[in-house]
Amino acid sequence: MIVADNTAKVPMSARSDNEASGTGLGAAHCGSIDLAEYDFLDFGASSRGGCMEFACRRLGGTRGLGVDINPKAVIACREAGYECVQGDVTDLDLPALSVRFVTMSHVLEHLPDLPAVGKAIGNAARVATDFLFIQGPFFDADEELRRVGLKFYWSDWPSAHSVHLTIAQLARTLEDLGLGDYVAMARVPVESSLDPAIHPLASPPSQHDYVAGTHPPKPHVKFDPPLFREMVCVVRLRRFPDWSRVVQARRSCQFVSGTLPFC
Repeated sequence: MIVADNTAKVPMSARSDNEASGTGLGAAHCGSIDLAEYDFLDFGASSRGGCMEFACRRLGGTRGLGVDINPKAVIACREAGYECVQGDVTDLDLPALSVRFVTMSHVLEHLPDLPAVGKAIGNAARVATDFLFIQGPFFDADEELRRVGLKFYWSDWPSAHSVHLTIAQLARTLEDLGLGDYVAMARVPVESSLDPAIHPLASPPSQHDYVAGTHPPKPHVKFDPPLFREMVCVVRLRRFPDWSRVVQARRSCQFVSGTLPFC
């Protein structure tokens, strides 16, 4: 379990009545937030502050602010002890160069399309000074799996995952935005179809781990080289001394592509 620095949390008693009520701030009002007290933003805070814990523990963050369009996610994050406001990450009115970094963990795949992904990343790059930390499901193997009658369960969530963002698509998006300094990685190897993340194509949509007897039978296929569960991408916005720590924040990653050293 990752434990965050205490500075990442603010007791409910220390917040204004408006914050504690879970009312949230609309995108049009985000510009009124004083970001001077924060050193990072977390776009998409549906993990109840889990990514902000990680940012404090592994990325050198001290105090983060979550931004999520879902008011229920905002309330859940606050109830877990983290600061969060309601806002659309594709349409934010926040001052430029106001925080050191922005995290985007398992949020881009929930946006409606690739242009929206570009807007979210562009907003993050505008507001941050040092780097962006992006992670999400691994979609690069969708076609390979389909050819052998298989799928990752997260690749068949039509109501939740609108964008199956591959590393190549992410790289093109970054280049279109003029963000040419990045490293893309993959983590958590999947060595065969016995992995519970793998389902047969016959499984219904919107499932989680495969359960024999509950889901249809699936063939046993070994993956060589292995597939992965998650992709990670770190975008450098300027040179800063802690690059090695940031790019290796997620342990056991494998380099996939990029323009910067993975060290």
